Amino acid sequence: MKIEVLPKSDNRNGWLETLPQQPAANRAAGTICVDYAVVGGGYTGLAAARRLGELDPQARVALIDAERIGNNAAGRCSGFAIDQAHNIRARNFAGSLDAERRQIALNRAGQDYLRDIVTEQEIDCDWREEGKIHGAATERGRALAKAYSSNLDLLGADYRWIDAAGMKAITGTDFYVQGLHTPGTIQVQPAALVTGMARSMPENVTVYEDSPVTGIAHGPRHRLELADGTISCATLALANNGFAPQFGYYRKSLIPVATWASLSRRLEPDEVETLGGRAAWGIIPADPFGSTVRRTVDNRILVRNIYSYARRLNCEEAMRRRVRKAHRRSFANRFAMLPGVDLEYTWGGALALSRNAEPVFGELAEGVYGSFCHNGVGVARGTICGKLLAEMILGRESELLSYMLAAGRPDRLPPEPLLGWGVRSNFAIRRHRAGLEL
Repeated sequence: MKIEVLPKSDNRNGWLETLPQQPAANRAAGTICVDYAVVGGGYTGLAAARRLGELDPQARVALIDAERIGNNAAGRCSGFAIDQAHNIRARNFAGSLDAERRQIALNRAGQDYLRDIVTEQEIDCDWREEGKIHGAATERGRALAKAYSSNLDLLGADYRWIDAAGMKAITGTDFYVQGLHTPGTIQVQPAALVTGMARSMPENVTVYEDSPVTGIAHGPRHRLELADGTISCATLALANNGFAPQFGYYRKSLIPVATWASLSRRLEPDEVETLGGRAAWGIIPADPFGSTVRRTVDNRILVRNIYSYARRLNCEEAMRRRVRKAHRRSFANRFAMLPGVDLEYTWGGALALSRNAEPVFGELAEGVYGSFCHNGVGVARGTICGKLLAEMILGRESELLSYMLAAGRPDRLPPEPLLGWGVRSNFAIRRHRAGLEL
């Protein structure tokens, strides 16, 4: 089977570009034979490869990414490892309480595994266990935050309200009229986290970057074709999210989306003083189609909004330019006191959603396993799913694994062009409703 669509990212990812220069990529070449091959170097693939290496130290494990780890989708996210996410499809932002509790247990287990790796390997990734703030700028935002708090009440979860004065004390801007703080989220520099995880693998795990898989042949030993060689393996694990359908799985079930972010230049000392507020913070929008905003420890401001339909899962330059203008408006609305601060980087990242918010997890075919489609909460959820997938491959059972095996699977989607029209229309309506929250 020939792989027709490959990831193709630019060099505008501010998270990676502001890190020290990375070492040269280890590209796959020649004939490589391994026991396990993991395709995809995001949170799921990194966790799966690590766990396979930990549990089967005599085995040979290959982790393969088409791009540089850190410049892939995992390194382009907002950097929130969330324990309790709001499901925007359900009443009060959650489904049944039992299902929600299972999701929280999975997410917290993912956080725990990440925490252990970061601590043991001394990964410098601006790890901050400060929770998240759902920020509201309008009365509609207030109402959505209130609905979310009702769900938290049913769960018995901790949270606190922050008034307008408190939000200004945190952010330095009077844009937000209210905030709802939940303590369980961890904020990270995502590119620093994933590059650190890739560099600290067990000795029996080899990481190959800039090594796109161009073809696959299934058999007793699966063979992956690459530009300069082949990789054969007894067991294949797919952790490449929206690109997994290129390998023949769930071709008509995943919605290809691009999400967009911009990072400002570093603030000058006088601009830091003018802005005020805390040295670092993170805002999740009360309206899910509003803007995520972060102030980083190196005095930059991140703005993330706009979902766009990306049929081939790559971000187009024309769309990037349009998004940059929208991000400038979002920045100016919040930080009018910083008129001279430009957005130094603007980038997009690939995301896959399912119509019914269900994931893919488990055995896909003989000797082929997969975990993808985490519906936008991939840092914590992707991590635990990768770990659990490795444990499943090696026959280890657990309550958390049973949660994933019992989950639903993505529904089939309508054909093109209906799918594209529907997704674009849905996004346009939601952006309009978000209003000033955007």
